[in-house]
Formats: sequence, C-alpha cells, structure tokens
Amino acid sequence: MNARHIFLALALFVGQPTLAQQVEIRSGEHPDYSRLVFETETPQAWTLGRGPDGYLLRFDNRALRLDLGDVFDRIPRRRLTDAALVAPGLVSLRIGPNAHVEAFELRPGLLVLDFRTGPAPENSPFETALQSDAGISAEEEALPTRAEPVRPDPAPPRAVDIAAQPPTPIPETPAVRLPIDVGLTSTLTPSAGMKPPVAMVEKMLEPEISSAETDPRVAAMRSELMKQIGRATAQGLLEPALDLPAQPDPTQAKAAPTARDALPDPGQRTEESDQAETPVAEDDTPPDWRNMRVETSMDRGLDIVSGDGALAADGTRCLSDDNFDVIGWGGERDPGDLLAEKRSALLDMRDTTDPSGVIGLARAYIAMGFGAEARAVLAATATETPVVPLLREMAAIVDTGQANHPELFDSQISCPTRAALWAALARPELRDLSDFNRTALLQSFSELPIHLRRHLGPKLAERFLAAGDQATALQIRNAVARTGVKGQTTDLTLIEAQIELARGSVARADRKIEEVISSGGTGTADALALRIETALSRDQMPSEDSLALAESLAFERRGTASGTRLLTLAIRGHGARADFETAFAMLAHHGLEGQTELSSELLRELARRGSDEEFMREVYLGALTLPDISFDAEARLAVADRLTAMGFQDRGAKVLQPLAPQGTPRERLVRARLALAQGSAGEAQQYIAGLDTPEADALRALIAQRQGDLKSAADYLGAVGDAAAQSAMAWRARDWNDVESLGKPNQRAFVQTRRDREPADLTMEPSLAVARDALGSSEIMRERLKALLDQPSTQP
Repeated sequence: MNARHIFLALALFVGQPTLAQQVEIRSGEHPDYSRLVFETETPQAWTLGRGPDGYLLRFDNRALRLDLGDVFDRIPRRRLTDAALVAPGLVSLRIGPNAHVEAFELRPGLLVLDFRTGPAPENSPFETALQSDAGISAEEEALPTRAEPVRPDPAPPRAVDIAAQPPTPIPETPAVRLPIDVGLTSTLTPSAGMKPPVAMVEKMLEPEISSAETDPRVAAMRSELMKQIGRATAQGLLEPALDLPAQPDPTQAKAAPTARDALPDPGQRTEESDQAETPVAEDDTPPDWRNMRVETSMDRGLDIVSGDGALAADGTRCLSDDNFDVIGWGGERDPGDLLAEKRSALLDMRDTTDPSGVIGLARAYIAMGFGAEARAVLAATATETPVVPLLREMAAIVDTGQANHPELFDSQISCPTRAALWAALARPELRDLSDFNRTALLQSFSELPIHLRRHLGPKLAERFLAAGDQATALQIRNAVARTGVKGQTTDLTLIEAQIELARGSVARADRKIEEVISSGGTGTADALALRIETALSRDQMPSEDSLALAESLAFERRGTASGTRLLTLAIRGHGARADFETAFAMLAHHGLEGQTELSSELLRELARRGSDEEFMREVYLGALTLPDISFDAEARLAVADRLTAMGFQDRGAKVLQPLAPQGTPRERLVRARLALAQGSAGEAQQYIAGLDTPEADALRALIAQRQGDLKSAADYLGAVGDAAAQSAMAWRARDWNDVESLGKPNQRAFVQTRRDREPADLTMEPSLAVARDALGSSEIMRERLKALLDQPSTQP
C-alpha cells in the first residue's frame, strides 16, 4: 500500500461522522446492593445527579445506544425500581424507598452504579440536582417539544434553541387518544430503546387555567398529574393510539359553545387585536374515559389487561381470570400425579431453577389447598416475577384464611371476574359491600374444587354474615352443602347456626350449636364460643356449665388464638353473672389485665352492677391496684362516678387524674359531680354549662340548693319532671304558689288557711265574735301544722 492510499483512507475516516456505540448494560444482585454496569468501547464522559423521581444519568455522547430492556432479568425491583431512557444519552433511574446510588469507574469505559439501602453518605456528589449545560434542569431537557422519530446520529437541538424558535405549524392529523383495545399498537415504534415522547401527551391535555381562575389545590393536582402522565409515557407505560371516533360537525360545536371555549389557548399569541383567532379544537373525550388505559409493569406481568376489558366500579382494571384458574392448575387431578409432574418441571436442563416450573408447582399446591407449601416453594427458590406477589397472597388465603397484603386486591371485589372472590377472601372483614359483584363471586366460588369450597366456604360466609349480608352467606352455605356428605362439616353447621341467629330463630340455632358441642369434635371450641357470645350479646347470663367447659378447653388450647378467645369469653361470662371476684382473679392470673377492652368491660359492669363491698374491694385491694391494668376513658368515668356517689371523691379524683379532658357530655357530668362533692359549686356549674339534658338539670338543682337558691333549685327539678322533689323544694323556699299547685293535700290546706286568715284590725275594739273567729282559725292552723309535722320528711 503506497502513501497515497493511506492518505485517502485517513481522509475518508476523518470525514465520516462519529458512529454510535452500543453500550453493554449488565445487572447483578448482591446481599448489600444491586449493581448496574455500563460498558463502552471507549471512555465516555458522564454525570450522575438527582432527578424528579430518583436519579438521572447523562452521557455527554448523545449518540450512545442504550438498551435497558434486560436490566431487571437478574435483579429485583427493590432498590432500583425502574430504569428508562428518557432522552438521547439521558437515563432515568427510579429508586425504592430509603435507597441511594453510588457511582464509580472501575476502569476507563466501565461505569459501575451500586444501589444501596439506607440514606446517602454526607457530601455525596450524586445528591445534587442534575443540570444541563444551558442551565436547564435535566427533567425539562428530557421533554421534547414535538413528537419526531428519534435519529441516533445527529444530536438533538437544545431546549433553549427550541424555545427560541417560532412555533411550527403542525399538519392536520387525526386526533390522538389512548387505546381501548388490547391488540392495538402504536404507530410510533421506539428506536434505540427510546420511548414515545411526552409532548404527545401534553397535546391531549386541556389548556392550562391561570391560578386566579381555579382553586390552587386543583392547579397543583393538575400539574402533578401532567408530570406523572408525561413520565409514564416516556417509560412506555402509556401508549397513544390513532382510532378516535369521528369528529363532530364544527358548525354544531360552534353552535353549542361550552365554558371551555371562553378560556384562552396558551399556544396562541396574537400581536394585533384585529388578527383572527385560530379556532380551538373541541375536546370530545368521552365522559367515562373509556379511551384511556393506565397500566404498570406489575399489571402487565399479572396479565391484567384482559380481552373483555373488565373494569372495577372505580375504573380500576380487573385481574384476569387466568390468574385464579384453580381448576386449570390441577385442582381436581390426582395429587400424586400432579405433584410428580410439577416437581419434574422445577429444574431446567442445566439443573437451575426454572421460574415457570416454580410458578406451576406453587399453583398446584394452592389448587390442592396447601398454602404453606406454596409459600415455602416461592421463598426457597427466591423466584421474583410479577405474578409471584399474587401467588403469595393466594397461598396465605388458603393457609390462614386471609391475605398478608390485602391491598393487592383493592377494588377487585366489584369486578366481573374471579378476582371478586379472592378479594372477598383477602380481608378479615368486609366493610363496604355497595359495589361488590355477587354474581361473579358466587359463580367463582361454585367453580372451586370441592375441598376448597369446604375449606374456604365457612370463613367466607361468616364474613358476609358479619357484614349483614345474610342472602350471600346463605348462598355460599348452599354451595358448600351441594358437595355432599363430606361437605357437612362442623364449620358448615356453625354457619347454619349463625344464619338462624341472624334470622331470629334462636331455638334452631341453639340446637345446631348443641349438636356440634355434643359431637366433641374439632368444632366444639368454636361452637361453645358462639353460644357464650350469643348470650352476652343478648344481655343474658351464660350457664355455669358453659363457663366451666370454656375454661377447660381454654386450658387445653392455651397459647393459641382459640384458647385465648375461650378464656376471654369465660372471664366476660363471670362478669355477666356478677361474679366479679372470679372474673378479676382470672384476669390477673392469666396476665390479661393489659387488654384494655376486656378490663374496661369488667370495670364498667362492676361500677354498674357490683355491690358496695365488691366495688370497694376491687378499687382498694383488687383490680385497680394491678400495675399493668389498662382501661379506657368510659371505665374511668364509671368508676370515678361511683366513688363520688359513695362519698369517696378524693379517690374518684385520683382515678380521673390520668384522663385528659375530652369534653364529652358524660365526662362533663362526672367532673361536675366530683367538683360539687369537693365543695366547688361554681366549678361544677361551669362543667355543665350549655348541656341541655335531664341529668344536667338535676345537677343544676343540687348546685342551686348548695348555693342557697332554693327557688331556682325547685325550677330545675320541675324541668326534670320530678314533681315531688319540686314540691318539697318549693316548701323549703316558701314559694306558696308552687306549694298550692304541686304540694301535698296537707301542704295545700296549710297554704289555703294561711291565705284565708285575715289580720285583725288593731284600731277597732275587740269583740267576742272576732275573738271566737281567731280562736277557731288558730285551732284549724294548729291541726294542719300538727299533720305536717307528723308526716315523714321529704327534703331533697
């Protein structure tokens, strides 16, 4: 090769533009961190800093080709939750809660990012916001103004240059909306790992409204929503489609203007007043938003986008039926054959765990009712795929009767799919049943294998009974009963008893409960608990035999939830029978005084029904002297009120001392009685100021009497409706008008005699007739006074 050939080759090489390099991206999981490695053929300048949702990594070479599609094949979405290319050379890294990133170059051309748990080190250079060369934040730089195909070779214009250019007319194209159909794909094909630009979403949003014309909270929410939709579009979570319905006739739209027409278009800037305005396109988005679908990577992994486009009542996409196909997972197959088949598929040809085999084995365990085994398989293999969280919750439901994270099934109870059934099974309580899909739930329950219906049916029916839906509970019971003789379990019999109780058929319910108790099987404890709970809820006293049996079974099952339940019911039963000495002794012996609800119930019953001897024993020597006793405000008020009524106001004040003022009517009355007993009538009157109740008026009468205002005391007693006490107070106040109308016959006669007696005229000479009249009147007065003095005292 001569010198001329070499010169020509060098000239050709220099004249060509820089070729785009493919960046090799590798990921790996370690105990303390998740690692992401960017390897290039030649060293590249890079910058790492904070972004809107985590970190932003920018390469100065915008022509680098970065493919982030395989990042999460080897690491979970825990420390690093998302990675996306939002602009040429700009990578968005979203991190999990309480995580940070550390970056370093292992060698030239090998950039290492370690995502670690915990706060970032002090003075970390990567915690400052990433800024572009022109001083514009990287977030703004990542938002292109027009939806143009990405060309990796030429560098895109800077944001400042775009802002300086006049707006370019956009050719008329069909309006853009988000897809309804599952099979519809966007005409914008991502190039070199790029996502659809955010500017397309901005064009679909309504014009901005100035802060003066709307609530600032609404404006802030709208701004945040635009930001999130733009980011989701940049990550490929939202995809535009070009299948909007036909646009309406512009003349009709013009004839029927809306309030939106009066708003200025922020993209229009007219320099002269006589310039014609560009017409604004009408927003014809359907009111039900059917042209919008929002999905996440979790949704795609769960196959949440079903073919029928099922939606929950609040618009949430429903989980598809394939995620709950228990029959298809082998629910009715021979267990031995099923397990042999699934276990053989657990490992691949290289003897490594096959994720699909793990999922298949876990589903087989769930279908057979082995929830603990399914969770153990998922935990032992450390399989992390989008469907695994759902399988964990289903396994927990089968094993324990409820999900560990029921929020995964939020809103699914209203879906027309099998998800409605598992959403009802996920939570221990069903609160709002206004939107639940009964048809889908019952159909899905009837599809379950017989053994799962027998296992899950009683728990599900019990939850609907607790929620007040007897009809659904009865239908679930019938679905279990249709399984035959094997379906007639003690759990089902107890559900039938609860249904009878809900209907008011106490006798039938008692017979079914007695049937289970007499059998002596595993359902005896639950049946006995139901019997005692029913008696307590009806303010009836449980029998001594029931309480003795409950104590015996509680001892056998000590340390379990069933044993604790029976022990608690036995203590409550003794309290209902007014055997407070036994109840509080059991409470202290078993260390249950710290249970606020139980201790409070016993103390309230003691203050209401206990004898003076029992009450004083527990106050000074028993329950209230326990160091760990815990009871609520109502119990404190009841005990303090009883102590005040018995004359132990100092002890009552000590009981109330830990209670912060709450201002409830009950508390104000108790504190007023205590203040009055301590001699503070004015303070007592302040406590009940503004209370308009008979109890408050009766207390006001006592306060007025203590202050010497007997007339007001009589009036308050009259307001209460206690005529006898009002009459007695009026007699003490010498209110003869009230005595004459309300007093006893002797009192009214005395008042009448007193009024009929005319005073003697001292200017006239006394006569024999006048003297005789005076003697007669005095004799009548003496007789009536004697009758008044002979009657028992009725002073209030």
